[in-house]
Amino acid sequence: MLGESCHDTNKFQREATDEARIAHTARNDPFSEPACRDRDKKPVHARDQQSPPPVMQSPGSPPRPPHPVAGFLDRGPVRHFHGRKQILATFDGLLEHYSNNATGGTFLIQGAPGAGKTALLSECGRRAQEAGWRIARVPGVSALRRPSALHSSLYSGKSLLDGGVIDRSAGSVLEMLRGGVGPLLLKLDEAQRLEDPGSDLDTRISVGGVLTAIHNGHMGRPLVLLAGGLGTTRSAFGSLGIERFERSSFVELERLDKDAEQAVIRDWLTVDGGANGDPAEWIDAIMQETHGWPRHILSYVHPALDRLRADSGNMTGEGLNVVLKAGREHRAAFYEQRADGFTRTQRRCLARIFENLPTGGSTTRSAIMSALARKHGEATTRKLFRLAQHRGILQMTADGHYAIPIPSMQAWLVEVYGSW
Repeated sequence: MLGESCHDTNKFQREATDEARIAHTARNDPFSEPACRDRDKKPVHARDQQSPPPVMQSPGSPPRPPHPVAGFLDRGPVRHFHGRKQILATFDGLLEHYSNNATGGTFLIQGAPGAGKTALLSECGRRAQEAGWRIARVPGVSALRRPSALHSSLYSGKSLLDGGVIDRSAGSVLEMLRGGVGPLLLKLDEAQRLEDPGSDLDTRISVGGVLTAIHNGHMGRPLVLLAGGLGTTRSAFGSLGIERFERSSFVELERLDKDAEQAVIRDWLTVDGGANGDPAEWIDAIMQETHGWPRHILSYVHPALDRLRADSGNMTGEGLNVVLKAGREHRAAFYEQRADGFTRTQRRCLARIFENLPTGGSTTRSAIMSALARKHGEATTRKLFRLAQHRGILQMTADGHYAIPIPSMQAWLVEVYGSW
């Protein structure tokens, strides 16, 4: 019930105050704002993307698995991409319009953790490159405010300074981009980091000015910002003065449709796993667990590949049971990873809030804040709510309420941390 106070006498809660724990999380969480600012100081390479730095465990947090799951380290281009046809068709149409009219804009993709945002960004980038655009991955928010950081952005392994893609003689990022030639697409992942309350006013004005000029097509050339991030990303743009998005240029990414999900799993089992015969039984069983979420698909197909290789491609009932058990463990480990930074007490409070709601149900911000504040106080509750948003645990719905964006994550939270 929302009115319950979430009593917990767990010994971990006595080891550190909420304030100390949250400060500890902010220092060590790779998704936190200070960590993001530190990472912006140097370019991020593909190897760095695929191997996130280790995260120290916060005092009072439940123990995590000793090793990360391969399924949720995969980022970037996916081996088997299916679906998202309408999104890609819209994106292709916008690129053609921008190219023909020497203008540009922002194409924003936001969604829950594991919805496939990074893979979709990569597919959009691939299609843009085929259409003659040069693609540069923005190595961090710093590249939008410091010319020297923009130099670190690469396209096809080359510096943006090569071929006049940007103007090396210009004194600001805005003028560097305006002075370049040819169609250019800037790709920015984890764009929710744009909302950094720690940034000084000059930085926010500088970054906001660059993004606004791109968004409004005032660059004098075909130039697009392709951005992706969690559910707070659109509000992050709003904090910089960019609040209006055309319907065609904003995507709230949902799960894959069943046909696309089936095609992805089939490719993994047959092409990579060498499955003998019709994999329909395995595909159906895995789809009952993954519900169209790309990250969950990876959590199940990795152990499936291991089992198929061990069994020379033979699909047995025993093998399928092993795969499903391993996939569930990997999926739970992913949820534990997203909940890192919350103590057992805090997780139990969140579980109490959602245990009486239907799966995928939502409630108001005030109800969530009130329930958390009874145990943790108003100041800490505000920080917890923000952390839950930045970790993708809470996401605003179309009606302004808040929900746990992945239904199976809600089921996991309630099962593990709800009322006993």
